Amino acid sequence: MMPSSALAQEHGHRGFHEFHEHDVRRFAREDLRVWRTGGWRHELHNGRSGWWWVVGGTWYYYDAPVYPYPLTVSGLAFAEPVVVVPPAPVVVPGTPTVIQQPPPPATQPPMWYYCDNPAGYYPNVPTCNTPFHPVPAKPPQ
Repeated sequence: MMPSSALAQEHGHRGFHEFHEHDVRRFAREDLRVWRTGGWRHELHNGRSGWWWVVGGTWYYYDAPVYPYPLTVSGLAFAEPVVVVPPAPVVVPGTPTVIQQPPPPATQPPMWYYCDNPAGYYPNVPTCNTPFHPVPAKPPQ
């Protein structure tokens, strides 16, 4: 569904969120045409259960449906959030495409733990009389 601000721009009007408590019968012809494209929904929306007239991405709360559409714009309205998607990079044919990737997160190399007394690596030497010290792990050859 199109966001109300985009719908307002497409149809050249202010957007319904500015018509609170206005009589629909006083709408401009184009605004009335768009208002009539809405539809009734009986459901939970934004934490409130009830009847909603949904048009142009905005939900208007009513105690009961009025057919074919409400004649007064509800004072309780919730616009759907607008999701902004960054544009795709422009690719010019014949030029190399370079897409920058973030660097991978720094990872620590695997470590083994060596004991001097008794000599050996953990877990073969489970206890050590001196502190274990980390040694970069070497893959088996």
